[in-house]
Amino acid sequence: MLSRNLKAMGIMYRKKKRAPKYTDKQLQEIPLRARRLYRTLLNDDFELILDDEKYFLLHNESVAANRGFYTSDPNAAPPEIKFKRSKKFEPKVLVWVAISENGISTPFFSYQQQAINQATYLNKCIKARLMPFIDNYHNKNKVLFWADLARSHYGHEVMEYFNENNISFVPEQHNPQNCPQARPIETFWSLLEQMVYAGGWEAKNLEQLKRRISQMLKKFDITVVQSMFSNIPKQLRRITDKGPYGACSL
Repeated sequence: MLSRNLKAMGIMYRKKKRAPKYTDKQLQEIPLRARRLYRTLLNDDFELILDDEKYFLLHNESVAANRGFYTSDPNAAPPEIKFKRSKKFEPKVLVWVAISENGISTPFFSYQQQAINQATYLNKCIKARLMPFIDNYHNKNKVLFWADLARSHYGHEVMEYFNENNISFVPEQHNPQNCPQARPIETFWSLLEQMVYAGGWEAKNLEQLKRRISQMLKKFDITVVQSMFSNIPKQLRRITDKGPYGACSL
């Protein structure tokens, strides 16, 4: 009876949307930054490049195939199948990559537990991987590099290197903070994760995990990336008009 009454009134059950937690200051600043970036992309002919980094574990229970098991007798199932066993400090590898409508860069892998510092970011990511990616797949004069807002990404030495090499980048004050819904690379990571752990796949060690990630990056459909990038202006406009919550996906 209740459900029929609610339906008659146009009231439906809906799942909560996923969204970061924002401060009042961020809720004020994000639409302003999104507007600046939107206008930049609207008024100029850029080849946009995004970068980001993500940790991968040997296994991933967030992928549906890894959450459970099938059996007619749970008591007969061995412990390694029946139980999810975790360590206090799980082995993991940090993966950095840059993406654009033209392709995916060579990844950088790090086994350290800490985030990438400025020196590593500049030498291992920017100089060793981003610059060859730009030279091989882009018109350098049209490139606009949109980095994550991690402190190392906007360090003095990094900014100085970009200026010396005539690489245009999104200024910090134009970069919407804590706003993954504006950056399709977040969706890219989610899809790559599904590919890596498909069918309940688990790595025995970090080297095997590294090889698996590299293989899946080579198989990633570039048309999917292109579709993601085509939606960026629309997302930025939505954030400008409705704020960051208005652009969150279901």
